[in-house]
Amino acid sequence: MADAGFFKGTSADQDRRFSDKELKLLKSMKFPPEFDKKVDLKKVNLNVIRPWIAKKVTELVGLEDEVVVEYAMGLLDDPNHTTPDPKKMQINLTGFLTASTPSFMTALWSLLLEAQEHPAGVPQTFVEEKKEEMRKAREGDVRAIGERDRRARLDEIRDQERGERAGRGRGRGRGRGRGGFEGGGRGRDNGWGGRGGGNISQPTAPSPALTVTELSI
Repeated sequence: MADAGFFKGTSADQDRRFSDKELKLLKSMKFPPEFDKKVDLKKVNLNVIRPWIAKKVTELVGLEDEVVVEYAMGLLDDPNHTTPDPKKMQINLTGFLTASTPSFMTALWSLLLEAQEHPAGVPQTFVEEKKEEMRKAREGDVRAIGERDRRARLDEIRDQERGERAGRGRGRGRGRGRGGFEGGGRGRDNGWGGRGGGNISQPTAPSPALTVTELSI
């Protein structure tokens, strides 16, 4: 009976030759120290890892490649192997990602190591990115509210200034009579006042009539 790890359609000799080539590659390649740490995928939420893989593959390949994404996820989501070998993963992905494979695998493995330490199986990097996103969103809301309030204050000041100017315009000319003096203007003198350059003298009262006794003296 063929081993379950064999690729479908390959013989035992072909699989051995593949394994020998893989072993030679493993011995000749240098890997980061993170690859010496194991990851238990049962503790990792792969649902949050998949979008990252899809985005990263698009950045490296230059287009959306669902085949590569599915292949990478297949290397992780294997119920028979919950502790994948990152070195073998890198070799298997090299045919797709070529020279970008080492940086891709280093970043992916670091995220997986973080995720297995988190209670929800989410990389701490993702948590911090979400916090930063929320912080920027709040700052944007605060700026928007501040700008709205500033505009409202400016509108209020403009309205107040317009009201004051209108009030001053209505008050012009009020409280003045003819001649431009308050209290209805200068009293009329029927044409006699100030003639001759002097003041008008008041008429004196007539002398009282003389009595008979006074006349006989």
